[in-house]
Amino acid sequence: MKRDAHSISIVRKNFGKKNSAAALILVSLFSLMGLMGLIIDWKSGLCGIVLVALLYLIYRIVQFQYFIWFIISSLIAAYFLSEWLEIAFLQLVITSVCISFIFLIKPYYNDYIKPDDFEVFYLDRKQLRCLATFEDGDYKGYAINPKNYLKRYETVQIKGITCVKNHITIAVGDLLVRPRELSVDDVDQIWDYLNIHFPTMLDQKDDMQRNKLKENRYYMHKFFIFSPVIILAPIIYFFGNNGSDKRFTYCCLLLMILLPIIISKSLRKKNKA
Repeated sequence: MKRDAHSISIVRKNFGKKNSAAALILVSLFSLMGLMGLIIDWKSGLCGIVLVALLYLIYRIVQFQYFIWFIISSLIAAYFLSEWLEIAFLQLVITSVCISFIFLIKPYYNDYIKPDDFEVFYLDRKQLRCLATFEDGDYKGYAINPKNYLKRYETVQIKGITCVKNHITIAVGDLLVRPRELSVDDVDQIWDYLNIHFPTMLDQKDDMQRNKLKENRYYMHKFFIFSPVIILAPIIYFFGNNGSDKRFTYCCLLLMILLPIIISKSLRKKNKA
């Protein structure tokens, strides 16, 4: 904890060391599975290496939005290649994915052996820096490498702050930011700092409530978008004879794809209106 008249900073020694070790073990296991696939079936393994190498070279050249199309095209080409070489397409894909983890071993190992003190929270009159997650996928990525989730905001964007035990909620613009990796003592220190330097931020219940309503609306929209999948899955099971009725099942699967897109577009139009 570093605190002066102008700022407050919270630093963790060797932060993320356990996460780096877990990530290193995970990518090593996946890489080992890829090498085992190469030994078990050398044809699928060799095709997997060529596919991964080709995608890696393309990734270094093209922009990300075009790279997605290259992945789709490569999968289609891999399917026809597997038919021609008489190898299992699924095995080829799994082997390719596992082999690609070899590229991650060195960076994760370097991150693990590097001693590093990491600032998990900082606040002054100009900016706020803290660790925070928002999307569902963030939580999975955070478990592997939490340092990638350091967020930065301008202090003038902060509408209000609440502190309860070891939890802080900060209204920044239209977002509710919840800094992570803070202890009860850290929160007490931050609360004292805020009382001295930003007392007006602690009494903004209306702004906090507005952001809370926007956050709830976001999760409700997300539920509506994916509700067709939740509803149609048991319909396939009970009325499609667990997928045996192929025509009925394919219709339901098509609706699973189309309805979320339609609902998403209609909700966007409603928000803009």
